[in-house]
Amino acid sequence: MLRRTAVRLAAGLAGIVMLAACASTGADEQTRSAGQVGYPDVPRNLTRVAPDQRKELPTVSGQALGSNKIISTEDFRGKVVVVNVWGSWCPPCRKEAPDLQAASVETKKVAQFVGITSKDYDPAPAEAFVRSFKLTYPSIYDPTGKVLLAFAGELPPSAIPSTMIIDRQGRLAVRVLSGVSKITLVDMINDVANGR
Repeated sequence: MLRRTAVRLAAGLAGIVMLAACASTGADEQTRSAGQVGYPDVPRNLTRVAPDQRKELPTVSGQALGSNKIISTEDFRGKVVVVNVWGSWCPPCRKEAPDLQAASVETKKVAQFVGITSKDYDPAPAEAFVRSFKLTYPSIYDPTGKVLLAFAGELPPSAIPSTMIIDRQGRLAVRVLSGVSKITLVDMINDVANGR
């Protein structure tokens, strides 16, 4: 009797997992088809905001990783700003870091990249991450998540890595709550820079 109940429970759980997988696949396809066509490697959890529906984001600032300098997104007003939230402990962050660096170099005439390192309670691993991936753009050191609180409602604090592309007027244009490739990032930055 106990064995039969365990088998039924396992079968029921398997069915729930399959339904959830199907539902998430459908959601991904819906997300991809809702204005995402044209990007060759569309990441999951990508949201584009039409220019007439964009909201201004608050200015964020904080101490630069590895120095006493203060970085502020307000310093880059008039450029497209790409904010990437990362942590040295995060495997997907390590995977996307070379793509972010390459995209920052390719789009440097129109965009400024700013990292926010999150949950790195000791700066040494975060500094080693920057050296390892030869990141040339600055990052705000935010071990407690205080800087990220400014983006509450736009970025879930647990979504690491995540990337936001902010238009020249300081408004959220694109949000990616997962890793992103260079080619997709460059395409999105160019779209935003061209007013799309």
